[in-house]
Amino acid sequence: MNTSTLLTDTQLQDFIYNGYVTITSSLPATTHTGIHTALEGWFSENENPGNDILARVPELTLILEDPAVAGALTSILGPRYLIHRHRHCHNHGPDARAQSIHKDHPIGGNVRDHHPRNVLILYYPHTVTPDMGPTAVQPRSQYYITPEDGLEEIPVCCEGGTVVITHYEIWHRATLNRSSETRYMVKFLGTRTLEPTVPSWQNKSSEWRHSSDVSIGHSDICRHIWNWYLGESAEPVRVSHEDGDVRALVSDILKDERNRIHASYRASTQGEQILPDLLEAMIIEAESKKESNAERGDFTNPSQLELPFALAAMGDSSVDALADSLAHSDWWVRAAAAAALGAMGSGAYTAAGALGKALKDENEWVRRNAAEALGNVGVKAEAVVSDLLEALEDRRPVSRWSLSSDGFRENVMMALLKIIPDYKRDLFPIFRTLENDPSEYVRNSAKHIVVGVDQVF
Repeated sequence: MNTSTLLTDTQLQDFIYNGYVTITSSLPATTHTGIHTALEGWFSENENPGNDILARVPELTLILEDPAVAGALTSILGPRYLIHRHRHCHNHGPDARAQSIHKDHPIGGNVRDHHPRNVLILYYPHTVTPDMGPTAVQPRSQYYITPEDGLEEIPVCCEGGTVVITHYEIWHRATLNRSSETRYMVKFLGTRTLEPTVPSWQNKSSEWRHSSDVSIGHSDICRHIWNWYLGESAEPVRVSHEDGDVRALVSDILKDERNRIHASYRASTQGEQILPDLLEAMIIEAESKKESNAERGDFTNPSQLELPFALAAMGDSSVDALADSLAHSDWWVRAAAAAALGAMGSGAYTAAGALGKALKDENEWVRRNAAEALGNVGVKAEAVVSDLLEALEDRRPVSRWSLSSDGFRENVMMALLKIIPDYKRDLFPIFRTLENDPSEYVRNSAKHIVVGVDQVF
C-alpha cells in the first residue's frame, strides 16, 4: 500500500486523544452519488437489511477498498485487520428524533476496551448539513463509561464521500432531522487481529507530542495507548509524582470515574512495589460492581472495572499474579483477572495456559473474558488452539449478549481467527464445516479463517 495513504503521527495522536479521525475519500464524486442513489432505491422498496447491507448495495465495497480509507484503517488497526460481520445503514428520515447519547453495545458482551482494537467506520455518501440530523460525537469520551454533562458535541457535517473512523467506545448520537431529506450513514465495524509490534502508520517519532489538556489528566491514558501502538519499539512510560505515596495513588481510585481511571494508569508506572495494592483494590472493585454492572442497560460486562487496566498496563510485572487469580474462589475475581490479561494483549502470553483452562470455568463471564484474552494474546497463544476448538462445542446457555445469544462461541471463533496464521489455515479443515452454524458471526469468522482475512467483507 502507498504510504501516502497512511496516517501521520499527528493524525494518529489526535485519534488517540479525541477518539475519531475524518477521512476524505479518494474516489470520484460519481461513486458516492451512485451509492446514494442505490441506497435510496433499496430503502424505497425494502426493509432495512441490517448486516446484509453490503450484499444489497455491493458498491459499498469500493469504500472499504478506497486507499484513503484502507490506509487509515491500517494505521489504526494494523495489517490484517478485518471488517466485522456486524454493519448497518442508518436512514435518518425527515423529522426523525434525536437519539440519546450512547455507546454501541459491546461486541458479544465484551469488556469495553481502552485500546482501540475495534473501530466504527461511518460513511456518508452525500452532503450532510446541520439541519439533516447529523451524527454528533463527543471528543475525548471514549475512555469513560459514564457520559459527562456538558461535554461538547461535534456534529458530523460533511461533503459526500466522507468517512469518520471512531474508537468503538466513543459517545455519540443522531441529532434531530429538521430537513425534508433522509440522511444516510452506513456503519461498518473494523477489528484488529494482530497486536502492534511496530508502527503501521507514517511514524517519524516515538514522542507523545499532542497538545492535550493536562488539567483533566487525559494524557495519562493517551500516553499509554501511544506506547502500546509503538509496540516493541516503545520505551516504558514513567510518571513522576512529588508525594511518592503509593497508597495515595490507590486511594484516588475510590473517587469519580475519571480520577479512578487516570489514577490507575499513574499507579501502573510505579513498578512491582504497587502490585499487591492494585490486586487487592481490583478484588474489592470486582465484588462491589459485579451486580451493578450486570444490571446496566447497555449489556455491560461485570468486569467493566478500572483496576484491570492498571494491572494490564504494568505488563510483565503483573502477568503471573493475574494468572494465579484465574484460580481465585470468587468468579468475579477470576473474570476480572481474565479481563486484565485481555487488555494486556500479547504481553500476557505466559498466562495462555491458565486462560485455556479458564475456557471451562463454571461461570460464563470467566469463559467469555478468557476467550477474548486469548485472541488478544494472538499467535503466542497457539499452544491452546486445541482448548479453543473444544470450547466451540460448549453450548451452555448464557444470560445476555449484545449481538446474539451465542457470545462465548463467537469470542472463541474470533480468538481462533486471531491466533491461527493465514499460512496455517489449511491445517484446520473443521472451519469448512461451520458454514451452516446457527450463529452468523461464527460462520463469518470461519469463512475468514478459510479464505483469509483480506479476502472477504
